[in-house]
Amino acid sequence: MSSKHIARERSISRWFAATALIAVALTGVGSAAADALLEPPVFASRDGVLDIMMVAMPQPIAGIAFRPPNSSTTIHPTGWVYQVCPRPPSGLSCPPDSRTVSPYGGVRLAMQPGDMLKVRYVNRLPKLDPLKLRHQTDPGEANLFLNPTNLHTHGLITPARSATRSDPTFGDFVFVTIFNQANGIPAPQSTHQHRPIVMDSVDYKITIPANHPSGLYWFHPHVHGIALNQLAQGLSGIITIGGVGNHVRGDAVGTPWPDTHVRHLMLKEIQVLAGRTINFDSGPQPVVNGEVLNQEDTTFCTQLPASGEVRQGSCPGQDNTASGGNNYTGGNWYMTVNGQQFPTVPITAPDGEIWRVATGAGSLSWDLQLVNDATNNPMTVQLIAIDGVAVHLPQDTTPGAMVQMAGGRFRVVPCPDVTQIGATVPVCVNEIVMMPSSRTEFWVTYRNAAGKITPPPHGASATLKMVGLTMGTGDAWPAVDLAKVLFNQSGPRLFTSNRVVVGGNTDAFGLHAQGGIFTSEVPGAGALAAVTTAAESAASAASCAPLPRGHRRRIFFGFSDVSVNNTFALGYEEVDERGRVVPGTQKPGPNQLERFDPAHTTVCLPLGPGQTPVKETWELVQLSTENHNFHIHQTRFTMTGGNGGVLQDNFPLGVAAPDATIANLVSSNQNGVCTISQWRSGHCASPAKVFDIPFAELGEFVYHCHILEHEDGGMMARIRVVPALH
Repeated sequence: MSSKHIARERSISRWFAATALIAVALTGVGSAAADALLEPPVFASRDGVLDIMMVAMPQPIAGIAFRPPNSSTTIHPTGWVYQVCPRPPSGLSCPPDSRTVSPYGGVRLAMQPGDMLKVRYVNRLPKLDPLKLRHQTDPGEANLFLNPTNLHTHGLITPARSATRSDPTFGDFVFVTIFNQANGIPAPQSTHQHRPIVMDSVDYKITIPANHPSGLYWFHPHVHGIALNQLAQGLSGIITIGGVGNHVRGDAVGTPWPDTHVRHLMLKEIQVLAGRTINFDSGPQPVVNGEVLNQEDTTFCTQLPASGEVRQGSCPGQDNTASGGNNYTGGNWYMTVNGQQFPTVPITAPDGEIWRVATGAGSLSWDLQLVNDATNNPMTVQLIAIDGVAVHLPQDTTPGAMVQMAGGRFRVVPCPDVTQIGATVPVCVNEIVMMPSSRTEFWVTYRNAAGKITPPPHGASATLKMVGLTMGTGDAWPAVDLAKVLFNQSGPRLFTSNRVVVGGNTDAFGLHAQGGIFTSEVPGAGALAAVTTAAESAASAASCAPLPRGHRRRIFFGFSDVSVNNTFALGYEEVDERGRVVPGTQKPGPNQLERFDPAHTTVCLPLGPGQTPVKETWELVQLSTENHNFHIHQTRFTMTGGNGGVLQDNFPLGVAAPDATIANLVSSNQNGVCTISQWRSGHCASPAKVFDIPFAELGEFVYHCHILEHEDGGMMARIRVVPALH
């Protein structure tokens, strides 16, 4: 039997316009036995608190067995994992008992709205070879080889709080760096210094607001310059707030969707090398069998398999020396689900399952399809949530509007035989693109070729595939089979007829309704404002003024110097109600972009009157012919002009299109990146993406491109939210 791997050459924002398949290759499905997919280990809150220790440490990956060429020895490559346990009474180590786990696939932290997450976070990561680090010589980054780390709870709407004398714990504060004392003491840096710097461990105390939306989130390290390395080596896990039943029920009954019909999938990928010499930024360096390439190379594998090649959870390294690249032959690029290589997913519940899918990839984008093994056609699934918030779309929403609001991340198809229930329309898709940091939840049950729900024929199966995807200027992510799905469903359905019903106070509209997190007074803001000194008030009024009515913020994504490759940077300016640039607001200067400096605050804003959330309008301008993925911490956003039913925390920006007068200049002399002046003159077509962004949490945090190669290279900026003065 064979199945089709399909690759479409496209920009993420344009791929639905493509009508032709660019490349099709045949490969065997394979029949190797696979282990059943396991759920990630769960640490759940009790009595409103989840109190754990989390140790970042190296560990062989049991689920990956790498055999170097011309060798009979099997190597389990060393990943970096979070060892997690209930917090012990003292010390910086988890006890060696059954309550301590350290799976490469990650754990799940299960909490409820109103909970407190308390983490003692310990750095036991190894020191690195500075000659194999990309940003070691960047300003302020001389200590990267000491492998500092920290913790970010991605997607949670929670205060970005630093430690104080009265409270030495941290909130979700990404500027703290934790060093392993065994690796050496960090040297002071004269510029771009990351502070505060602590040794060995910190305590986090992260508040989940009582009106926080239920949903799927995740956690990972966020140290600038090395975030990609640490994710690529395995550091990430899942967070859930509440349960699927908070916003999903079947169309046949009114009861919440049962937890027994829910799966959590964490997608991870890791590149493992065969021993030889390869080129790093510093020059040629030797690597050993089983070493992990944690800076990652998109050309590691061919995009499509060779004729007859079976790719079950991995693809083989290729020789790129003819094109000036590295020789990766003998190595493997592994793509796992919950740390398992090509597991089996048996679906036995007659009503099917809701899959909650997160990605721990740093730069890779997943193009997912569930392909029927008998027909080789993608199967239809119903979309439930994006980035942890339930999708709630009125009945008059067109398929085109669905695609636009979600940034072209889904191929929308009809939902057969559905009847109207309430005011919402179900969203069905048969292809899902997950850029780094995105999460997707969808309902999986057997459907026939027309997308109708039917009892599965005997032996019905499908393959969850990573379809070959080409990005912007050419990053070609490979096609790999991720898991085998067995439809062993029998008996009557108890909850569903033709759809699941999505909605409630945790959907996109509920967050903006009365009592929602984006309308209610911000907890603690009034108390902070009351103790603010006169000098602090004056400084805040001068630097943190609210946007005037009708004004918006404009963010540019490009290079600080287009003549120098990989100088990833952001630019900023304020525009008035007529679209004119407000004089004196451009940062770092007129028509300039700046690489991230943790000492610089680009945006500062106060809450609204009465310490209520404030909503701003931002427009994002893409100057690159390479894709970027906008993400902002501590909040969500909706596309301006949309109906508010799709609320996200990351958004693919597509690519810029230089016209014929500058196309060769941009390609040959500007590394594929336009300048702001070329965009203003109309020679670089890139319509701004415009979003409404509510701010409901205090503190200092960041916005950035969540392709971590770009973030680590400088495409990030600091933002601060303070209490209102009145």
